[in-house]
Amino acid sequence: MQNRFAQPTSKAMNLFFIIFLAVGSLLAGSVALLYRAEFNTFLSEIKVQERNSLGLQSIAIGDKFDTIVGDLLFLSRQNELLTYLASGDPQEKKAIQAEYTEMLVAKKSYDQIRYLDTNGMERVRVNFAGGKPEIVPEEKLQSKSRRYYFMDTFVLGEREVFVSPLDLNMEQGRVEQPLKPMIRFGTPVFDNKGVKRGIVLLNYLAANLLELIKAEQAEKKSANMLVNTEGYWLLNPENEKEWGFMFEDRAKISFAVVYPEEWRMIRQQGVGQMQTKNGLFTFTTIYPLQEGFRFRSGSGEPHRPFAIGLGPSKYSWVLVSQIPPEVMTNHTRALMGRLFKIGAGLFVLISYGAWQLALAITKRRISQAQLVELALYDPLTGLPNRKFFFDRLEEGISHSVRHGRRLGLLYIDLDGFKAVNDTMGHGAGDELLIKVGVTLKKILRKPDTVARLGGDEFAVILFEIKGMEDARRVGEKVVEALCQPFQLKAGTARIGGSVGAAIFPDHEDTADALIKQADAAMYAAKAKGKSTCVMAFDSGLSKIH
Repeated sequence: MQNRFAQPTSKAMNLFFIIFLAVGSLLAGSVALLYRAEFNTFLSEIKVQERNSLGLQSIAIGDKFDTIVGDLLFLSRQNELLTYLASGDPQEKKAIQAEYTEMLVAKKSYDQIRYLDTNGMERVRVNFAGGKPEIVPEEKLQSKSRRYYFMDTFVLGEREVFVSPLDLNMEQGRVEQPLKPMIRFGTPVFDNKGVKRGIVLLNYLAANLLELIKAEQAEKKSANMLVNTEGYWLLNPENEKEWGFMFEDRAKISFAVVYPEEWRMIRQQGVGQMQTKNGLFTFTTIYPLQEGFRFRSGSGEPHRPFAIGLGPSKYSWVLVSQIPPEVMTNHTRALMGRLFKIGAGLFVLISYGAWQLALAITKRRISQAQLVELALYDPLTGLPNRKFFFDRLEEGISHSVRHGRRLGLLYIDLDGFKAVNDTMGHGAGDELLIKVGVTLKKILRKPDTVARLGGDEFAVILFEIKGMEDARRVGEKVVEALCQPFQLKAGTARIGGSVGAAIFPDHEDTADALIKQADAAMYAAKAKGKSTCVMAFDSGLSKIH
């Protein structure tokens, strides 16, 4: 009897070990996959977060430069200044001083505003000392004819702008204490007869710009840095590493020296991410200047004028965020400890059930992603659908209002599409719609949006255009492209496109009204014989209220 039961017991034990090994292997593999997926998700999220953060900072810096240059050009054509140049009336000089004072108080971001004559002599100067404007009296005005910023600016033409490097302000040959980061902006002044009469100079307190970058760092694990083209830190969490090119004892303290391999990759690529033994680096090279700007080169020789005018493509900084390796290591350790506890518990209790749960969660995520895609994109062409289009239009209008930009809207209806469906079949019609979507995307810029609203109707949002001619030009390109033959499996299809265009805010100032104008213009295009582009007001329509 004992021998009869020994064999089943032994087989049961063997089966137990087989199941044990199978379940153990499955659980170990599942934990390893979960670890890899979780870590990759963590890394991907960190990378996206860092890229987005640098992108926002880059835009903010560009906007700041645009604002400063706008102030500068305004001052160069200031009515009081032009009147003073024509008459020499001392009262007008006081009016200039009052204007400068008001700007310093309102902006709180300029250290000085000056007007210098053709000989480099200061004629009007208002300082912003201790948070209060201070008009410098006549007897204390100085000649700056030999200073680089006067020489660099005075040689420029009308509406050209000189921008100095970002460095520290110096007084009597020494770095001012406490440190005062400074960028100087200058432009020539021309009187009403077109004669050059001197320059206007703004000393911008660059600490305001650096604070924009610091503000992005508050809730992050990364260290935000700003580096000049020579690899020196302009901003570093450790203040003693900044401004190496301004101090002899810091000359060898720079990003390029501390991180030579990373600096080499940054100079080669300009924009990107890399993970090295020193952590995860995200970087982007920013060019804050627009066409017409000029700047002096050489951060090590702040008192010499430039030899030749350098354009905006040469003026750059590098925004860098660094996530130290300890952050990655700590996350890895915490993740491994967490997964070990989960794995042990699951192995004892619900190893197989845990796998089913993970599978169910994965399926749920995929399903949610599919639902989102179905909700926002046309299943045939892959283009944004009507809902996504209206959301993008509202966002675009809000952006245009905030930044004072224009937005264009094109309504497109295919001409001759029904004939293709009738003669070549609905399969050919679907293929044609897909190819139309591809064609429209090729015509447009990356920021623009093309959507399929339904049937053979499409719409295009043109972001940040200059005016009606931009929209008309794109509309005519659309018409030209749609009039080209399309090669389908069933044969060659020839169609056209009627395009209606409307501009925000020129034609309408709400999304619904803008759509109505573009739609009406599209019907006007059809009435003109199809395959043409009609602007909203060209169609004879009045503004919709």
